[in-house]
Amino acid sequence: MILGAAARVRRLLYAWGILSAERLPRPVVSIGNLVMGGAGKTPHVIHLARWLTGQGRRVGVLSRGYRRKSRGVLWVSDGEGAVVSAAEGGDEPVLIARSLPGIPVVVGESRAAAGRELLSRRPIDAFLLDDGFQHLSLRRDADLLLVECGRGLGNRRTAPLGPLREPPSHARFADALVITKCPDAESGALAALAVPFPAGRPVAFSRLRPRGIVGKDGGIREGAGSGEEVYAFSGLARNAPFRDTLAAAGLRVKGFLPFPDHHAYGRRDLDRIAREAGGLPVITTEKDLVRLPADVPFPVGALRVDVEYLAGWEATSRMILERLDGGSRS
Repeated sequence: MILGAAARVRRLLYAWGILSAERLPRPVVSIGNLVMGGAGKTPHVIHLARWLTGQGRRVGVLSRGYRRKSRGVLWVSDGEGAVVSAAEGGDEPVLIARSLPGIPVVVGESRAAAGRELLSRRPIDAFLLDDGFQHLSLRRDADLLLVECGRGLGNRRTAPLGPLREPPSHARFADALVITKCPDAESGALAALAVPFPAGRPVAFSRLRPRGIVGKDGGIREGAGSGEEVYAFSGLARNAPFRDTLAAAGLRVKGFLPFPDHHAYGRRDLDRIAREAGGLPVITTEKDLVRLPADVPFPVGALRVDVEYLAGWEATSRMILERLDGGSRS
């Protein structure tokens, strides 16, 4: 209740101009959510960056770098060379950078400062703001709101009484709604009915499609090895869906060890994983893979997933391009 009231007041203070938001000299597209964790923001940022690059747009990614040890503005990747460690830059920005060679990724408590720093060294046509729905101090040209199909808005209450960062009614501040992790478009459409989103704006439905197993060296084995027995672990906001994804990819999960979100893996954790795996191939998420130390005492790979849109992408992508080309917000 307190968090919900604070979120309402904060939105009003920005709307009334009492708190000021900065504008970058290039368009900004935000990808965010109302629910804490689990909507699939990172793969959607990666998908959108690849798509915009394919449209001939020069893209830069701005992120907070949650739980990073560094402070201030930091180049996670300049798009041309090495990527900093997950401890320095945050696991999600590092994963984005490794997935998008050629695209710069910069983190900072102030995403406006990060954007200015990026522009000082790279020509950019558009910024992607990772996890930006609540980052009101930077003006956006398009806001994409992600809601997980199976979870929806939970009990529709803000933390600590529920999973929401803001009240459900704040969905109206988004320009497009994406229902993620849908088994099919019909399930996505049903989930969308529970989100108080204005009629007439784009609504899309997506799912995460397993692509293959990627190693610590970045090499990928296409296909997930149907029927292969594996031991798995992950440190996510919600670990159970990852195990379900592995099973859906055809892998037989013989053991699974969950850790807290953004867990920093130590020697004791690795020894336990090795002991419980008992020689089975070990699989985790790509976000966990970038957090592992270099000297992992067992072979480990990560399940790579790609975003696939089931419906609604045409209207959503058209809106994004219109905003990038100077169209007014609705």
